[in-house]
Amino acid sequence: MGAGASRNGDKQIQRLSEAEKESIVVIPKADQDTCVDTMVRCFCGYGTAPEFALDFIFWPLKDGEIFQPLPQNSDGSFAQNPDHEACFRWIFKYCLKEINHTGLTFGIKKEDGKGYAALALVRPPGHKETMTSSIRAAMGVGTTPLWEEKKGAGNEKFVQTKIRQDEIQKAMTKCHKECCPEKHWYVYMLHVDPAYQGKKYGKRLLNMILGLADRDGVPTYLECVGDRNIAIYEKFGFKVIKKYPVLVGMEDKIGGPPLTEGGGLTGMKRHPVKQT
Repeated sequence: MGAGASRNGDKQIQRLSEAEKESIVVIPKADQDTCVDTMVRCFCGYGTAPEFALDFIFWPLKDGEIFQPLPQNSDGSFAQNPDHEACFRWIFKYCLKEINHTGLTFGIKKEDGKGYAALALVRPPGHKETMTSSIRAAMGVGTTPLWEEKKGAGNEKFVQTKIRQDEIQKAMTKCHKECCPEKHWYVYMLHVDPAYQGKKYGKRLLNMILGLADRDGVPTYLECVGDRNIAIYEKFGFKVIKKYPVLVGMEDKIGGPPLTEGGGLTGMKRHPVKQT
């Protein structure tokens, strides 16, 4: 993996002021199943807009309109296709397992102490996903993703999902390499449970990461999709570097819309603020 900044989360938090680290903890591996629940509620479309890139990937399995919240039933529950949710759960389990080998997971606990209201998956400078970390993560999940398991003949929805997954991964790799080749803090994922949105938990987590990047004198990098998300990160000092539309949805054999919201997958970078 090469030399890189410390992946000891407690030591990283100790570098910050009391205000910067307020209520933020390093999430232990034992809490990862609880984290998956928060991640699904945040990105799947439970009463709020889904995360665009993942919604684009798993749209063939979604019983609802792309880039829109899940339909709500009369009892207040959400109409969620089991295969659709299973794919989200697999990808989040994978991301948590992979970040165990290459990064850190920080969070803010819910007021009742049961689970997390918000969490961030980040990689410190000098660390990146590798073939080894990917294999170990997939093995750690313990199951084959549905889009791989069911992509055979007659399962067109899973074939489409597999193609979209591959195209998004290629776009993310290209975006990351071209937009921020230097050492940096990478905001891999940032989640806030819909029930806790508006309480500035996401802001606190992001400001903590920016504080670490400023102390290290390196940029902070992330990818996002959509004008609304771009505008949010611009308020924190991020600048758009480049946009990468994912156009596979325009091919007849794939079907569905392409990923062009806000110009597509967007690489954003914030330069460090000098410490006084």
